[in-house]
Amino acid sequence: MPRPDNAEFSLKLILMRHAKSDWSDGSMSDHDRPLNQRGQRDTPRMAIWLAEQDCVPEGVLCSTAQRTRQTVQLLGDSWENDLPVSFCDSLYLGSPESIFQTICSEGGDAACLLVVAHNPGMSQLASAMANQALEMPTASVAVFEVDVESWQLFGADTSLQLVQFMRPKSL
Repeated sequence: MPRPDNAEFSLKLILMRHAKSDWSDGSMSDHDRPLNQRGQRDTPRMAIWLAEQDCVPEGVLCSTAQRTRQTVQLLGDSWENDLPVSFCDSLYLGSPESIFQTICSEGGDAACLLVVAHNPGMSQLASAMANQALEMPTASVAVFEVDVESWQLFGADTSLQLVQFMRPKSL
């Protein structure tokens, strides 16, 4: 829902698709695929960009897949802090609805919340929230300001605004 002119946003939501993963080992399960060299290179660059935008999260919701775990680890290493991370099965190849429900139920009290998950769910959720088509290539981020007091109250009628969208190739 678009922001009214007088709205003051209280929370930040960062939606991030995991960094580029390695497909070279065909015997490996999708869940266990690691990041490739490009993913390992792009993630710290995105971490620096997020820090420059004053978007270092206070909490993280992460899919249980290896590539999302590695993405979060590289982000935390770049920020030199221990991020409180919750690993959620519901984010592994989750639908937009599942990702949204996970944010509401698991977001806790983080004023700035990072969600690291997969396409197509991430692109679909970001597009619905931004009210415009957003393709989220690997390691891209969409940053929203959300006018709600807690993630538990986040709903379809919550006022929000897309304030940043970045992909590694644009840096």
